[in-house]
Amino acid sequence: MKKIVWANKSNGQLCITIPKNSGIKEGDIVNVEKVKIKRIVYSSVTADLFHYGHLRLLENANQLGDFHICGVLTDEAIKSYKECPIATFKDRVAIISSLRCVDMVIKQESFDPTDNLKHIHEQFKDAKIIIIYGSNWKKVPGSEYIKKIGGEIVQPPFYEKLSTQNIIKKIIETQNYDRRPIK
Repeated sequence: MKKIVWANKSNGQLCITIPKNSGIKEGDIVNVEKVKIKRIVYSSVTADLFHYGHLRLLENANQLGDFHICGVLTDEAIKSYKECPIATFKDRVAIISSLRCVDMVIKQESFDPTDNLKHIHEQFKDAKIIIIYGSNWKKVPGSEYIKKIGGEIVQPPFYEKLSTQNIIKKIIETQNYDRRPIK
């Protein structure tokens, strides 16, 4: 289990949060070792109307490296290229944070993840950074920076069967069907 060390603001101690369902209980002795992270995978999601296509992408990302960081786009970042999300930023972060296939969630303030990628590269200078976007993306945001630092771009097949657009389309079709007059 990979966990991020965080500073307790009240006493300055370094801490890790261990999930309740991990099998570790109060009084257990655990071994904490600093892991050498060699491959960091960065994914970027809106996570609005979260579905199996999102999950497949994030699970795929997790398998590509030692540490998976997922940037969740802010409402403002989403509005810069498509409709306003239905779920709040806080709700979308909660969904992604609860996934076992994501080691760390960060805010992505822009459609382009380059600022986050630069911060990650500064923090993990010796690690290779991989960004992952579905194959439906013709121009991958952040790709110029990733190429510049010797990173990698991975584009697994887009899961067309269940996408946000298909979900919305189905909801609209269902609404229209339900409004037909009864004969």
